[in-house]
Amino acid sequence: MRNKYSDFIDQTFKLNPVLIVGSGISAGAGISGMGKLASYLSANVQVDKLNENERTIWFEIKSKLAIGLGLEEVLQNSGEAVSNKLLQEIILHTWCCISTDEQKLLLDISTNADPTGFVRYFLKYITSNTKVIHIITTNYDHLIEWSSSKAGWRIWDGFNEGSIGSPLSIDKLNEQMIRTVKTGKNLNNITHPHLRIYKPHGSLSWFKIPNGDVMKVPGVGTHLIPLLEQVRLTPTIVTPGTGKYLETHMEPYYTILSEMKQALSGCNALMFLGFGFNDLHIQGSFEPLLRNDSIPKIILAMELSTTAKALIEKGAIKNFVAVQKVGDYSEIISDKFEPFILQEPNHWMFTELLNQAWGAESYAATPRSI
Repeated sequence: MRNKYSDFIDQTFKLNPVLIVGSGISAGAGISGMGKLASYLSANVQVDKLNENERTIWFEIKSKLAIGLGLEEVLQNSGEAVSNKLLQEIILHTWCCISTDEQKLLLDISTNADPTGFVRYFLKYITSNTKVIHIITTNYDHLIEWSSSKAGWRIWDGFNEGSIGSPLSIDKLNEQMIRTVKTGKNLNNITHPHLRIYKPHGSLSWFKIPNGDVMKVPGVGTHLIPLLEQVRLTPTIVTPGTGKYLETHMEPYYTILSEMKQALSGCNALMFLGFGFNDLHIQGSFEPLLRNDSIPKIILAMELSTTAKALIEKGAIKNFVAVQKVGDYSEIISDKFEPFILQEPNHWMFTELLNQAWGAESYAATPRSI
């Protein structure tokens, strides 16, 4: 069984899979997950900015969080009762929480730590024939982008690169990333290695400016919070359970969602990292691929979500290997061979998956500042 498991990983990596990355990857690196985020919001949302009805709704949300209900579930069930003012307060403090967390990790990545495994992933491919890597993530943070940049890759996230970025179309991106070189009498197109990262829930560096457009401003940290309201810059992220507010008809969301679907339609393999299969907003884009037996899939999670387990049990995922933690060991589940317990730790982690694919690596994997 171990050989079949190893062979499956090897073959999947060779197909340059589209990666779908959920909160489990960031949480493992030190970014607040749903539980910590719920606690942060409960402690920091400022009720003095809310009217009486909004305060009542927020206190109801807090009370449900206090008894252990999940943040996403609570916000989703609150529905239309969450006013735009309350929503903006939740968005602002979600942004503050995640932004504070990621700043610590920027220092680690810049000094050669690899808290997620993505630095090693991008370094491996920078010398290969793979020139474009596609990653879909529901995470707001920049851990993937920073890892990519550390390894020498250029990045498209829907915007131009640089200190201030405006939305950039795929046609313009292709013009920037493909250069023509004359070799003798021949003209050859050379593609710059670049990451195309699709963030359908937005990013910490995306802000709505006063005219309603969305711009990328990477240098904004939490120390600038007092100035954001003065200059009317608004963080543009979609908080858990409030997906109905996502302005998918506006840029950059329209282009990002369209290109995300295009990347999925042409993929040869899929890799799910810390993804819970609970995000209906993007799941419809890849559900047919889950049933496609010609496309191999790797699923890694500390614990497979209830939704993921249900999809596996009813046969809605074909040609897959799923790995989750069981005690001190790793459980390997597949429809291609009998499930088994591998008496080795951490196979559910991306860093260990890379070890299985490419051999053990000494590159620092543990963040030092947290």
